[in-house]
Amino acid sequence: MEKESKIIEVRDKSGGLILSFLVVEKALVETSKEPSKNQPGPKANDNPLAQDALMTDAQKRYLFRILADQGKEGEEAHEYLKKLFQVNSLKEATKLEASQAIERLLAEQKGGVEK
Repeated sequence: MEKESKIIEVRDKSGGLILSFLVVEKALVETSKEPSKNQPGPKANDNPLAQDALMTDAQKRYLFRILADQGKEGEEAHEYLKKLFQVNSLKEATKLEASQAIERLLAEQKGGVEK
């Protein structure tokens, strides 16, 4: 969907046209993807450049600490997170997924609605 367009012209000193550019502002087209029951939520609604950034070590440590508070430690916590993110390795989880998982686990810990 086009929002607005402008023409940029480059002219010489006498006003003769040397080069022109058509600049068109367009809206990003977002695709939605239904989240599965085990995923924190959709990725498509966020910045497409940031959504592929991988989970940070700090996020990973925080997730393990939250799970430890819930009685899941070590390999049990690791397998829980792989299932939650639907990945073979936690190195595949994104920052967005980790943030959403942290929010979800904290809400569950505070007595929020479990999903």
